[in-house]
Amino acid sequence: MAEALIFHYRKQNTFLCKANPVTKIAAIIAICVVILSVSLPGLLLVSTALLGAALTQRLPLRRYKRELRYFALLLLLILITEYLATQSHQASFSAFLRFICIILCGLLIADSTSPDDLARSLGSMLNRIPFVRGWEVASTIELTLSILPMIFDASLEVVTARKARLERRRNPLYSLTSLVSAIFSLLLDKAEDLSLALEARLFDPSRPRPRLPYTSVDVLLSIQVLLLLLFARML
Repeated sequence: MAEALIFHYRKQNTFLCKANPVTKIAAIIAICVVILSVSLPGLLLVSTALLGAALTQRLPLRRYKRELRYFALLLLLILITEYLATQSHQASFSAFLRFICIILCGLLIADSTSPDDLARSLGSMLNRIPFVRGWEVASTIELTLSILPMIFDASLEVVTARKARLERRRNPLYSLTSLVSAIFSLLLDKAEDLSLALEARLFDPSRPRPRLPYTSVDVLLSIQVLLLLLFARML
């Protein structure tokens, strides 16, 4: 099975992919705010619901194994440090679940939202705010989200190339420095290619684009998130 790269948009005909990006961002902000103050049963409910959403979205979690190892290490560090600080199993497990919820939220919105759709939705909304260049801000966000996956692409390309060359270095510090330097160099090349491609297409960050409409999917998603957070607060 081919390995998938994390935080990449996949075009699908799923419930989340049909929702407006602004609705999804608002839902994620609400979830992240609420999980900071809910009890452990509420966290269990929210994390279970997000895991169900990941299954519905058909996230290829098994194919994210390379990148998820780093998140697993962070989860372990959070669990240990929180327990050492509070001496409470419940507090450490709550911090563990909060981080899982945040990771799942990031995976879901990255997998279901293309940077272009996000820019079209945010640009039309931000442009109505006085003294804010909405389309330029939205285009900056779009380019940032487009560049972030390049880090994972470049890392995978460099590591794969070194494995193919059977490179083995005994000095771990030199090996790490060489790896970071190679990744950074490849990132600069990819950024230059992106810049040339944008210039060739006469990209104008301030140019208005057709906005995405809100549909019944957005209403249904908002109701589901609202009910989920209300039940989580009540537990």
